[in-house]
Amino acid sequence: MNAAVSVAIDGLFGWYMPGRSGRGVVLCPPLGFEGVATYRGLRELALRLNAAGLSTLRIDYPGEGESGDASAGRIAGQTGAIRRAVRYLRDHDGAEEVYLVGLRFGATLAALSGEGDGLVLLSPFASGRAYLRAMTLWSQTADAMPDGTAIPQDPASPVIGGHRLSPAFLADLPAADIKKATPPGTAPARVLVLGADPAGLVEFYRARGSIASIEPFPGQSQFLANPYGAEVPHEAFANVVAFVAEGTPARRVEPRPSEPDPCISGEGWQEKPVRLPLATGILCTPTRPQPGAPLVVFINSGMNIRSGYGRQSTDMARVLAASGIASFRWDLRGVGETEDRPDGKYPLYVEDTVGEFRAVLDHVTPPEGVIVLGTCSGAYLAFHTICVDERIRAAILVNLYKFDWDGSDDLDAIMRHQFRSTASYASLLKRREAWLRLLRGDIRIGAISRHLFGAGLARVQGKMAALLRSRADRARMVAGRIASLRRRGQRLVLIYSAGDVGIADAHAQLGRSPRGIIRRLGRDLLIVPGADHNFSTDGAQERLTGIVIDLVRETRDAAQ
Repeated sequence: MNAAVSVAIDGLFGWYMPGRSGRGVVLCPPLGFEGVATYRGLRELALRLNAAGLSTLRIDYPGEGESGDASAGRIAGQTGAIRRAVRYLRDHDGAEEVYLVGLRFGATLAALSGEGDGLVLLSPFASGRAYLRAMTLWSQTADAMPDGTAIPQDPASPVIGGHRLSPAFLADLPAADIKKATPPGTAPARVLVLGADPAGLVEFYRARGSIASIEPFPGQSQFLANPYGAEVPHEAFANVVAFVAEGTPARRVEPRPSEPDPCISGEGWQEKPVRLPLATGILCTPTRPQPGAPLVVFINSGMNIRSGYGRQSTDMARVLAASGIASFRWDLRGVGETEDRPDGKYPLYVEDTVGEFRAVLDHVTPPEGVIVLGTCSGAYLAFHTICVDERIRAAILVNLYKFDWDGSDDLDAIMRHQFRSTASYASLLKRREAWLRLLRGDIRIGAISRHLFGAGLARVQGKMAALLRSRADRARMVAGRIASLRRRGQRLVLIYSAGDVGIADAHAQLGRSPRGIIRRLGRDLLIVPGADHNFSTDGAQERLTGIVIDLVRETRDAAQ
């Protein structure tokens, strides 16, 4: 089995593995949040296909992942990216045949591209209209503000799972129809559909002369639901590998050597993949660096890949580069492109991730030091690392759930049920569907009760415990560690969405008085109204980017 190497194809970013046969496979991922949720699974599928002798290429569409933004948000740009990937396998890899394996709207794009000697459609949408209906429904049930209300949407450019659908993309969707885009004589020789058969695609392809079949998609819901807890659909993937590997031709041409560490560039920035012993990341450097500016290092929340929820890390990195600020975004072990953890655990609220992060800093820290931007569980890792590593000049903690993790805390409940504030649960219980879910047992009321009870007592418990602690114990308390950071000249910025559940722990540790918080932290808590937990609402990312740029300037000036 080969290790994937990064490739750059006309502004597209991808991962390529040469095989021993004459057949190659382009994997076409879903868009937006579904692409983030299934990233790790599609990487696993690529490894399995490669182990069966097939060359594989996974690509990011324009405006997604790490690719450039030319033709971003246009279906013609997305199908054009698939065509360029096919050409790469034919020209660079020497593949005689190329199959396309697409998932969700990636399957739709694969079919619309008109490419491929064979086609595998995993839970496809037959049309752009069907895709928009499904995503709109998903957003109405999954996207929410901290108080449980729906995220305000601009109908002309809605946000689905943190990813904005542009007006141009919405305008393209009505014309995106697999049947209309596949005239007689253009269908691939072999077609496999896994999951539901929307609009009778199997019979349609048979009528076009394809050998078409359909198989169930066991494990589909567990695979698509969320990056956290996503399960690889082993049976479905075995069927895909068997179909694609059947009758592979012998390789006649050896692959051409790949360019090492290819760069992708845009206006004001250049990006280069970095493979470290414990991490995979992207270094974004400005065309005109700002003298004395520290490096900004992103730590994403949960199991989100290095590009971030809603591709926010990639987008912010390129905006920072326009201001002369370099940045590094990366995957923890077990996330994205980085290898699995030896213990098989999720890398969230685990002590050894601090050592892992410090090992990454050994490779990327410039003389000017670094500023860390962490969100949710990433904020937790950022806080615990800055406490033991003076190379971190400052840390921005966004929606930190807790400063310290208790062994009795239920990670599964927190991640899967996305605990919000008391007002959030009150709002949810006003909804008929919430009561139905409660009666069915879908909502774990015991876990919610324990969470709300704990949040309500956190402040009282903190005060009582403080009376019993020795001076050494107090030094290890959050306030004591923050005081140590300030004495060393390190800065800490705490930012919360209005109503976020993590505010309760911040008040429990730092007090409620604005004057007292400023005395302990050196600045006030920043509460951003109108922002969801992931800062994907209108203006939230722009506000956060401005805070990062201001802190870079403050840190740079203090060092001069």
